[in-house]
Amino acid sequence: MKPNLSFQQFIQRRQVIGMYRKYMRLTQRIADKTARRETREWVRGDFDRYKHETDTKRIDVLLAQASRQYKELESGVFSML
Repeated sequence: MKPNLSFQQFIQRRQVIGMYRKYMRLTQRIADKTARRETREWVRGDFDRYKHETDTKRIDVLLAQASRQYKELESGVFSML
């Protein structure tokens, strides 16, 4: 049985899932299959590393960090096109 989530945890869970999906959609733009696979593994590894985090403040920090890294990756992917 899943634990009951507070409203804040519920919102953060949706944000994390949304961020993960954004990353996965972005990796589809990487033409080189090896680079795409390695990037997906890196993303999965980072998200898996923190999947048991419960501190809402820490999760907010991690989401902000993920957003910054996404923008950097996005600019790198567009420069490869």
